[in-house]
Amino acid sequence: MKRIIIAACISSLFLTACEQKKNTAAEFKRPMGPNGLPYRVGNLGGKAVLLAEDVIFLEYEDSPVLKPEHRYKGYKAPPRDFNSVITSFGVDMKYPTGIALNTYQGAPQEAYRQYKVDIKSPYHQWVKLIIHAGIRYHPDLTAVSINSTVDSKIVSKQNMIDTHYIYIYIPTQQHEFGLEKYSPHPEWIKHYGLDKTDDQYIQKDRSGKVITLIRCNNFVIKGLLAAQCQMRWNLEPFMKAQLTANFARVHLKDWQLIRKNSEKLIESYAVDPKTLKRINN
Repeated sequence: MKRIIIAACISSLFLTACEQKKNTAAEFKRPMGPNGLPYRVGNLGGKAVLLAEDVIFLEYEDSPVLKPEHRYKGYKAPPRDFNSVITSFGVDMKYPTGIALNTYQGAPQEAYRQYKVDIKSPYHQWVKLIIHAGIRYHPDLTAVSINSTVDSKIVSKQNMIDTHYIYIYIPTQQHEFGLEKYSPHPEWIKHYGLDKTDDQYIQKDRSGKVITLIRCNNFVIKGLLAAQCQMRWNLEPFMKAQLTANFARVHLKDWQLIRKNSEKLIESYAVDPKTLKRINN
């Protein structure tokens, strides 16, 4: 009989603890942002973050895109807190200032009006930033670089020949803006045309590890579209995440400023989950 009573007590304590934990989780309320909407919250690469209206999309690890079992009709995402793992989001930033674009109607509209004027130029200074973390974080840029050369460990020689060396780059032994330059393979240019190719630029550390990888296309529509660059790098050790910046190729010379202000913006979202104060303020 005593064993039954003890077991019942333990069971009761367990249920009470679970209920208390459930109530604690339910009590979490997202803090309000500066323009009257609650912040979106989550864990980004190991850091708690508060995201305002300048974030243009936001994906968590339970997204139906990542979890096929959540694609059924009626799936409802759980309430978010600082344990909710963020896998991806985007933001637009004007790189000389590092200020993010906010199109929310409740926010001041002067910057947005200027953006609509600026964006009409193919050489505008706006950068589209995409950040990947969690399951979408693939930090090895050195492998990406190697696998886009004739020394690839993944693509076979025959496959390169069959596809006319598309996306295969050749070192030029030249440097531009402090970056090692790689040109598209001659067969890639010959078969597809120069305007369908990219150039690759790489920054390495002293050990030879690739820490910045940039690819710039050669596609231009005069007066309408400028050639574009895509730059990738990791935010470690601050957080386990990778940042991708897309910008007009004419601004490649400013890649270090773009990188610096992009990092500053993304890191500014990180907070102490207990005090909600910005870590980098």
